[in-house]
Amino acid sequence: MESRLLEEALKMSPNERVEFAELILASIDHEHEEIRQAWVAEAEDRMTAVREGRARLLDL
Repeated sequence: MESRLLEEALKMSPNERVEFAELILASIDHEHEEIRQAWVAEAEDRMTAVREGRARLLDL
């Protein structure tokens, strides 16, 4: 990593640094499509189970 880039980023306000970090993280394609689809399917299955009464939500 270039220290010059870090030095410039540290000159930003905290809010600007957070926004910058979010942009950098969003630029990383770290989730494979099949994994994302599996999580979507799991969430849909769980929502269906709650709607049909086969599962219930716990309020912690």
